[in-house]
Amino acid sequence: MNEIPPITPDRETILNLAKVLLGAFLLVGASLLFWGVVRSGALLARDDNPRRLEAEARIQRGSILDSQERVLAISEESGDRRIRVYPLPAAGHLVGYYSILHGTSGAEAGFDEILRGDSPGYWAEWLRGILHEPQAGRDVKLALDYAAQETAVEALSGSHGGALLLEIPRDGTNHALVRAMASLPGFDANELDAQFEELGQSAVAPLLNRVTQGQYQPGLLLQPLILASSIDQGIVSLSDTVEDPNRPVTINGTDLRCISPPPDPATWADVLLYRCPAPMQDLAERLGTAGLDRAFSNFGLDRDPVLEIDTRTPGDQHLQDPRTAAIGQENLSVTPLQVGLAMAALAGSGMLPQAQTGEAIAVVGGEWDSWTLEGPLTRAVDAAAARAVRRALPQENGIYEFDPVVLSGPQGSRNAWYVGILPGQGADYVAVVVLENENAPEAAQAAGRALLQR
Repeated sequence: MNEIPPITPDRETILNLAKVLLGAFLLVGASLLFWGVVRSGALLARDDNPRRLEAEARIQRGSILDSQERVLAISEESGDRRIRVYPLPAAGHLVGYYSILHGTSGAEAGFDEILRGDSPGYWAEWLRGILHEPQAGRDVKLALDYAAQETAVEALSGSHGGALLLEIPRDGTNHALVRAMASLPGFDANELDAQFEELGQSAVAPLLNRVTQGQYQPGLLLQPLILASSIDQGIVSLSDTVEDPNRPVTINGTDLRCISPPPDPATWADVLLYRCPAPMQDLAERLGTAGLDRAFSNFGLDRDPVLEIDTRTPGDQHLQDPRTAAIGQENLSVTPLQVGLAMAALAGSGMLPQAQTGEAIAVVGGEWDSWTLEGPLTRAVDAAAARAVRRALPQENGIYEFDPVVLSGPQGSRNAWYVGILPGQGADYVAVVVLENENAPEAAQAAGRALLQR
């Protein structure tokens, strides 16, 4: 019987097979390295990653309190998971929402790392894992006064718009504390997951914080600011006379005049008191585009304010026509927060203050560490110019106020504004209210006065 000789592969075949196997191992290794290291963060962050959802659900998230330590947001046990509860829903957009499915907004987003208790580094996180310690965040106390917040929400009831109350302490810190911030229409954060799709598709944008992100034509809201800048530069004085201040200015087929005929002869103080648009166009020609740009920049109207919560807005285009820009009917749009900070500069030293929503962060032992949000300090105008314009504003029960109705679109729609400054013993207060599609100032005026009278 003949034996079959063994098949001995040649050297070249063995080398080719080895190359194929080595290449396969390298591909597998590279894939593991890519997905396990390079893309590990993206995998963990995916919404459909069950490990991330489980880990997030186990976090003992800190509570959010108002300045009087009333609970605005708290995590509670519900079966085998923790849910976020908002006992005082009028806090609305300032507190925002926290959702494993839909993310965070408002203070829930701005103070997220503190509320979650994220560790400052890899080794601290590693040690916590080794010791099997739960991730626990710290409580956050806001500057919000919930009683004032309820007043703001009630004052806006039935309207679309926003209301803001700032407190500017006279302690040299140049900060503006947000005591109330209301935006309507709003939402109930307790029902967010069930209603999120409907809220996101709504034409009235209930998820938009109109105070920090609502963009509006400023109209004659710019008048006190431009006058203060002009006085600061020595271009005009409030006692200078003005020729024919009540002549009409036509915008989109609508004639704009003073709210009532001013005295003859009239001064720049009268222009402010009677809200006359035509002299502002004359002043714009003297300032030019560069002068108006500088005035708007000094008052912070050309950029998003620094704040713990989201203030991002689409950028405005450069000014084209200074005459139209001077009466707030050109490319510039403003948020109520920008208006409030600008008016706060007139309330005080002429410096643009730094707004902040936070007041303190909880530490071990039940104590609080004060919270300060640092931001750039900007000189808007000289203190004397700010004081002169503030004192020229109409007064009611000690409140310096300004309440123009602003043309807000080519169809002739209007928004009613109110800005009020109330000097106090240890602090000044600034209220801003905007009511959309409102043709009379009375409702905005009543809402702003109600806030300041608290």
